[in-house]
Amino acid sequence: MKTKINTNALVLAVGLLMVVRANALIVSGTGSPTYTNGWPEGAAAVSNLKSCVGWWEGPPFGGGEWHIQFRGDAEALNEALTNFAAIKSPALDLVIHDGVKTDQFLKTKVDWELVVWVPENWNNLYNSTNAALTKIFKDSPVASNLGKPVPAPLLSIYIGGDDVDFAKIKIPANVHVDDERSKK
Repeated sequence: MKTKINTNALVLAVGLLMVVRANALIVSGTGSPTYTNGWPEGAAAVSNLKSCVGWWEGPPFGGGEWHIQFRGDAEALNEALTNFAAIKSPALDLVIHDGVKTDQFLKTKVDWELVVWVPENWNNLYNSTNAALTKIFKDSPVASNLGKPVPAPLLSIYIGGDDVDFAKIKIPANVHVDDERSKK
């Protein structure tokens, strides 16, 4: 018995799959990201700086967590901090790390990194009423995020490279600072 395939329907299905945004992957790119929908107001002004070297978005099966990577000197970092302080958010977090970071996806040295969540994606993943999704996450490493509010925008600075003279950095007053260097 031969099965006849409707080629028109097959072409349409393949075409539709090509235009649907794939949320099952971690995607990355170099330069500034062009898709900033849903970000907190003002976050795109940070990502559009000349010091931006690349970005990635994840997590798998939901997306919405953006990591924007930067490299530069003290002047470039101060510009990023000024723009970061202007993001419209109830809180802004800054973490200072000792040492150099090499990004796992871009395979490049990073002096600082902005992390922002798209609230809709966070809520779909961690505040969902979908019983199947809640059951999947219940015993996973992300279970601690279930039921929590969207995280504040985060800027992580990596001290240890030769590019940034930290003595020249001006941290804005409205930014909450967690200096990991003092915890060693």
